[in-house]
Amino acid sequence: MKYRQFGNTGKKVSEYGLGTWAMGGNAYGKVDDEESIRTIHRAQDLGINFLDTAPSYSYKEDGHSEMICGKALKGRRDQWMLSSKYGRSVSQDKNGQTVYGEDFSTERAITSVEQSLKRLQTDHLDVYFVHTPSFDIPGIFNPEEAFAAMTKLKEQGKIKYIGFSFHLHSATWLEQIEPFLRSNVIDVVQVGISLLLPEPLDVLLPIIKETGTAFVARESLANGYLTDSFTEEGPFPKGHPFEKADKEKIREKLAKANKFKFLIDRAEGVASLPEAALHWTVSLPEVSLVIPGAKTIGELEQCVNAADAEAFDESTMQEVRGIQKAWGDWNIYG
Repeated sequence: MKYRQFGNTGKKVSEYGLGTWAMGGNAYGKVDDEESIRTIHRAQDLGINFLDTAPSYSYKEDGHSEMICGKALKGRRDQWMLSSKYGRSVSQDKNGQTVYGEDFSTERAITSVEQSLKRLQTDHLDVYFVHTPSFDIPGIFNPEEAFAAMTKLKEQGKIKYIGFSFHLHSATWLEQIEPFLRSNVIDVVQVGISLLLPEPLDVLLPIIKETGTAFVARESLANGYLTDSFTEEGPFPKGHPFEKADKEKIREKLAKANKFKFLIDRAEGVASLPEAALHWTVSLPEVSLVIPGAKTIGELEQCVNAADAEAFDESTMQEVRGIQKAWGDWNIYG
């Protein structure tokens, strides 16, 4: 495992972190909590030191993933950079139907961090992210209010670094967020970026390069399309987000993903499409780390197989960019 500076924080992080969305049980099939804990412990053995979670990574009510992380980090907390988020919630109504909510108020920032600290069995978060506010709901998020509240939490020592997680594309909130990046109020950003979603390369990364802000890359396996593990027919277990998806759209996205198989063996140690996809992400110098999700040790080990590989060379990166630009800003979420 290799390590990088975490933006301007003075900290170093492993180039590969661990995302825990799937451990919450509301995405990508059934989970075994004990296996999730073993997976976090195995991540530490492999040199990973950044763990990302959120209250809404759960299937009935907030907090399942955070509670799993808290159990896994007991007695190990000082060896990890730990991030969580606020603003999104999951609950059930009186009919047992799942209800998703968004609340980015000062009050929610304060109550949510206290709840997260309790579940995570810790007295501070290393990074506290605003959790992907929807960009098409007027008034849903007030940056001045949110960052003022988070600054107070930072002064109180409950969080160390202020983060903002972009919803879908970085352009969705960049106009409102850029002043807080340039004034160094925001220490860390998190955004989806992948071979199939290159939008931040032109929109966000130039600002990150100027400001030195830490950059956490998520969804770099493009929600599974870059894993080379399924066709339009699946297999998709019950509850998988692609279970009822349009087969023609799946086929189209997989065809685009296959364009990048030429990256296999372009760097010594990169031997599969998912390895290449993650390795492309960490070959971008502005990226601090990538956080692939895993809920089993096997999934985790597949993600970090190429962790020791040298970055793709410039000609390879330009070849990738040529493919991406020929498509335009193709929407992986569509």
